[in-house]
Amino acid sequence: MKIMSEKSSLKMQLLQQMGNDIEKAKAAYQWLNEEQDVDTPQVSAAIESKPDGIYLVSEDGSVILFGPEWKKPESPVKYIGIKWGSHTLAVALHDQANGEDITLTAKKDETEYDGYIDTYLDAVANWTGKANTEHLKQIGLNKEISLAENEYIPSLGEMLFVFLNRKAINEALEAVGGTPIDGVWYWTSTEYSAAIAWRLCLDNGTLGYYSKAGYT
Repeated sequence: MKIMSEKSSLKMQLLQQMGNDIEKAKAAYQWLNEEQDVDTPQVSAAIESKPDGIYLVSEDGSVILFGPEWKKPESPVKYIGIKWGSHTLAVALHDQANGEDITLTAKKDETEYDGYIDTYLDAVANWTGKANTEHLKQIGLNKEISLAENEYIPSLGEMLFVFLNRKAINEALEAVGGTPIDGVWYWTSTEYSAAIAWRLCLDNGTLGYYSKAGYT
């Protein structure tokens, strides 16, 4: 019996999740193996030195590994932290706008901006959600999107990271009274053009782009 290596297993999972689209799977695999300059202030720096896994991030900054024998932290849980290799991310306990369908911005972009990404290969490698969100704020975020300090809308690459860990994240969310991530498509902060932004379906991994000011 042939034992599949960890890398081969990951490649197979990505290919299946991407609907056997080899180019998309390659792009996602390349992104996962890149070193990223990630700014996620919600996740305690202590996670970076911990094993890969799902963590409960409390309001006091403490982190607890979530698993079969997890214990409820003393401080209320504020985020679900994800650690995978060099990547860390924090997911809020509840969706914006109470899960209602909303546009991403109030109007299309009229600023001078050089951050548009119009190719799948580059879009899935985008990990600059915080910077992307700052630009969206300049345009005018939908008023239904209320972000706390240091919170931001995930980039397409970051949303893929959430997608690949959605099952484990949802288990942690449900355990601490959060709202599980639904299997629908979500906006990302990665912009395709002045009028369009990328989105990702968290049910089957389908990528696409819509009018950020006109589509919900």
